[in-house]
Amino acid sequence: MSVFEIIKKRRSIRSYLDKPVSDEAAIKILDAARLAPSGGNRQRWKFVYVNEKNVLRMIKNCSPGFYGDATAAIIIGIELQQGASGGASSGSTVGVLDIGFAAENMSLAAEAQGLGSCVIASFNAGCISKVINAPENFRPILVFSLGHPDKVPPMPAKKSLSEIVFLNEYGNKWDKLGESE
Repeated sequence: MSVFEIIKKRRSIRSYLDKPVSDEAAIKILDAARLAPSGGNRQRWKFVYVNEKNVLRMIKNCSPGFYGDATAAIIIGIELQQGASGGASSGSTVGVLDIGFAAENMSLAAEAQGLGSCVIASFNAGCISKVINAPENFRPILVFSLGHPDKVPPMPAKKSLSEIVFLNEYGNKWDKLGESE
């Protein structure tokens, strides 16, 4: 399957089968995250893989956006430098963007293996930190649910390219895009 086919097929899964994710699949997904681009190649991200039911239940309790009973989750966060006063090392925009790149790689790697995932931003960071016993300098940014999909939703409506892309200057329509995308 090509990368474009995987991108078109990937969905946010919120309903999972009660079937464990293999360690091999989880490692491939985490390796895809590791290979994501990182501003200044700082790679400040840290990942906590969770597959224990009791810990998953507690994470779900801390996360109003966590739907379904995924059999695994990955807490994606950034390790802050002691005394940092800004910049990518303190979890600023660049560090958060890096985590977004990693999460997208993880989503595509999961899809390529027939697994479902959902990137979750609605959670209580302090609660998550306690559940995973994180150090004070760790900041959770995303929760990533993972498992075998039970229900795959249809593609949500997407804007056409002609609505979101301009040529050479803002507002200048690109006639090659048309209205049919």
